[in-house]
Amino acid sequence: MSIAARVASGEWQHLIRTRLALTVIVMMLALIAVAAGTSAIQLTNEAEVRASYQREAEEAFRNQPARHPHRVVHYGHYVFRNPAPLSTIDPGVDTYTGRSIFLEGHRRNTATFAEARETSVLTRLGAISPAFMLQVITPLLLILIGYGSVVRERERGTLLQLVAQGVRPATLIQGKALAIGGVAAMAAAPLLIAVLWLVVRYPSELLSAALMLAGHLAYLAFWVMLIVAVSAFAKTARTALITLMIIWASTTVLIPRIAADVAANLYPSQTQTEMDILIQRDMRTVGDSHNINDAGFQSFQEQVLAQYGVSRIEDLPVNYRGLVSLQGEAAGSAVMNEYAGQLHATQRQQSNVITAFSLISPYLAIRSLSMRAAGTDLINHQRFLDEAEAHRFALIQELNSLHANELAYADDAQRSVDYEAEQRTRVNPEFWQRLQSFNFMPSPVHERLAAASPLLLVLSLWLVLGFMLIRKIADKAGKA
Repeated sequence: MSIAARVASGEWQHLIRTRLALTVIVMMLALIAVAAGTSAIQLTNEAEVRASYQREAEEAFRNQPARHPHRVVHYGHYVFRNPAPLSTIDPGVDTYTGRSIFLEGHRRNTATFAEARETSVLTRLGAISPAFMLQVITPLLLILIGYGSVVRERERGTLLQLVAQGVRPATLIQGKALAIGGVAAMAAAPLLIAVLWLVVRYPSELLSAALMLAGHLAYLAFWVMLIVAVSAFAKTARTALITLMIIWASTTVLIPRIAADVAANLYPSQTQTEMDILIQRDMRTVGDSHNINDAGFQSFQEQVLAQYGVSRIEDLPVNYRGLVSLQGEAAGSAVMNEYAGQLHATQRQQSNVITAFSLISPYLAIRSLSMRAAGTDLINHQRFLDEAEAHRFALIQELNSLHANELAYADDAQRSVDYEAEQRTRVNPEFWQRLQSFNFMPSPVHERLAAASPLLLVLSLWLVLGFMLIRKIADKAGKA
């Protein structure tokens, strides 16, 4: 057995004898295991519940009686976001951004039914998940275990005895790091088990899961080296503890908060209320598609009459009311999509600013890497919104096409005063069977890997910094 391994063995014996250290280790492993287990159970339950709600919503839509197509436009339809497989490890922003969207005509709704909406997703520490435990809680517990690993030898006077027995300071530091690293490895074991379980169930997630595991291992390795380096450099155990606590609080709480504030100030975004007001203002220029005589559709009416070579809308071979609905929905959706695109661009700029702060906070680096690899980051949430909107637009326009092509204009104009005309404007219920199922999946693995890989490089730089720091401390101790 090498000298470093003997030092590590001695440190482990000390940790086992110390009730506080043993309690911390047991508590850490229990918390991570419970977080992993509850997350797995929650993911399975949520997947089943959302799939059940999606089937129920689709059956309710398809089983409607004969109706006027525009009534179905306002009847609406719900779509749900299926949880990503790796959200068992890191739910990311999904907890705060909503899981379902109500699709209806003339509106682009946002996601609803989030677990928490009171705090910004960029500043909240996170849900109790395996990723949260490893990113936030585990470094804190490692500090409590290892802050005195080296400085304790100096305070007790055993450091000189070890040196006198031929233990080089660099070897002592390596042994201490090996011991604390063993605790970190135990903490990462539930993550490894969870990754293996997920890969068996979802083989396509192998590379994403491997990247997530590698990122967390690099992150914990940095903390191990930092803890041992500070313990070796500090004059007293109290100084080491205070220093490490300040570093932990700064990197996991303070800097993320500052990063979010800086991002919000550099790229301010509109509130939903402000955006709704602006959309309604611009929609006035589009025109009210419920009123075929609205001034906004005057030029459209002229184009349609010229296209079909008639002088009156009553002489058109199609229902002009349905054509106005088609045109109004297309123009209105373009307005709503423009504002949604501006909001998404602003949010991505804010996210990029926060990611840049990972150069001074390893926590931000691992958090972003983990969410991107899992497919639970902001980009995938925006994809959900965009795909749901595309699904909504296709559904509404198909209903508007029924309105234009299946209903006679004369009946449509008289349906509010003529019962028989109203009955003739109800289309066959079989048309509701055309509804396409909505099934959202996170972005392909290669896209997630491309988005997360730069952050693995950032974590590698932090790891190199930890190596350099511990080596410099070891060299300094050797010269002393």
